[in-house]
Amino acid sequence: GTGTAGRPLFQKFGYTQDINSIQPYQDTTYDSLQATLIRRWAGSIFGFVYTYSKAINYADNDANPRIQYLPEAQHNKGLAGYDRRNNIQIYGVIDLPFGKGKRWADTGWANHLLGGWQVNAIASKMSGTPINIVQGNGFNLNAGGSGQYPDQVKPTVVILGGHGPGLPWFDRSAFAIVNIPAGQPQRFGTASRNYVIGPGFFNIDAGLFKTIPIREWMKLQLRVEVLNLTNHPNYGNPNGDINNANFGIITSTIGIGERNTRFAARLTF
Repeated sequence: GTGTAGRPLFQKFGYTQDINSIQPYQDTTYDSLQATLIRRWAGSIFGFVYTYSKAINYADNDANPRIQYLPEAQHNKGLAGYDRRNNIQIYGVIDLPFGKGKRWADTGWANHLLGGWQVNAIASKMSGTPINIVQGNGFNLNAGGSGQYPDQVKPTVVILGGHGPGLPWFDRSAFAIVNIPAGQPQRFGTASRNYVIGPGFFNIDAGLFKTIPIREWMKLQLRVEVLNLTNHPNYGNPNGDINNANFGIITSTIGIGERNTRFAARLTF
């Protein structure tokens, strides 16, 4: 039935609201190659970490698949929203070889000026995350709880790489609105979930520390830390709704924003 007649629990208990259940939805797979290289020497360390991976699911965290009409469950299958194909992390902490107990300048004023310096940095380089191309207005789509996908009308979607007003990230003409005429059979669009990949991510944070011994039991450390050393902008994913005026346009950035410099002092005793 329709309306309250189609709600068995309403007939029994008189509930006026839907009862929702969140439960495991289909399968999630994750395959990866992970490699790590670490080198340590004289109080310093260098590390290189690389992951090549692919995550596929039907709905992130099993919550709210876009198409809840069960005979079309496969239409939800695609890259996970958190998928990043390549992920590179490079880090290092280097104690400069000057000062007391080191190779050079271990006495006198040279020790005071050049000793106790440490340089550290971490660099991140990652592929972008998927963009879910959707059709926010499903018109006369008759599938309760489900959203619509547009049609993909070109075999491939070219990444144009634009960012800013009027500069699309991808070829928007690769997609078209599904408009089902009255009386025609209902259908979902042909576009796949999370098929297009958004901008990647790059960032370097670095620090320069100077440790000054005051007593045997007391040290002062002066720090300069720079977040986003290269002042590189990281762009968010473009709008993925074909019904939106900003479809395919990037309107935001992600991460810490512009270069940020911090000064600090730490006294240990």
